[in-house]
Amino acid sequence: MVTGAGRGFGRAIAHGYGRNGATVIAVDPDVELATGVASEVEALGATAIPIRGDMSVVLDVTSTFEKVEELFGLLDGIVHVTTAESKTPFVELLEGEWYDLMSQDVKSSLYVLQQGLRHLAGGGFVTIVLPPAARIEPHTVSVRKAVEGLIEGATRTFPGVRVNGVVPSRDPVGDPYDLPLVRAALGLGSMVSEGIRGVVLEVQLPEPPLEFEPYAALRELP
Repeated sequence: MVTGAGRGFGRAIAHGYGRNGATVIAVDPDVELATGVASEVEALGATAIPIRGDMSVVLDVTSTFEKVEELFGLLDGIVHVTTAESKTPFVELLEGEWYDLMSQDVKSSLYVLQQGLRHLAGGGFVTIVLPPAARIEPHTVSVRKAVEGLIEGATRTFPGVRVNGVVPSRDPVGDPYDLPLVRAALGLGSMVSEGIRGVVLEVQLPEPPLEFEPYAALRELP
């Protein structure tokens, strides 16, 4: 199951599992985006099911896992992608944006772990994609550290489940520049990482080339 699958890193990871032939449950608050990604995964030759679900809303989380259990039984693994963005300077941060960050990233991670750990098959895994390392304002760092704390606590409390995280170096830009993160997420979910628990990996992503702007180039001409 991949949450936040409608765009960004979630979409890229859903595609990655599809290329590997896995059955992908694409979860996103926007049902049209979830359906679109599921269609793209099926075009890769895999099976995919779209589900509308906002992981920051506990009733959505509960109903999502209940639907999954009805369709497939226990899950082999979950990739939860935190989706909130904040480029606001710390001194300009408003209360509403702060609560949104906490809800979209920390609350969603807590709810996914709470419900997900009940619905995982033996030896299953949860991988959380944390906010990018490039976000260095105090409020974004504190959110990232809170999610890391959830990973550490879940690992100590449930030693039979592999709970890990990945921290991308920047925001998503699309294939092929996000592939290192996809490979890291797939690797943590595979039996290659059987003994790895409670780890948060920083993944350095290549920067995409700057787009050529012909009008800007013409302005530079004498």
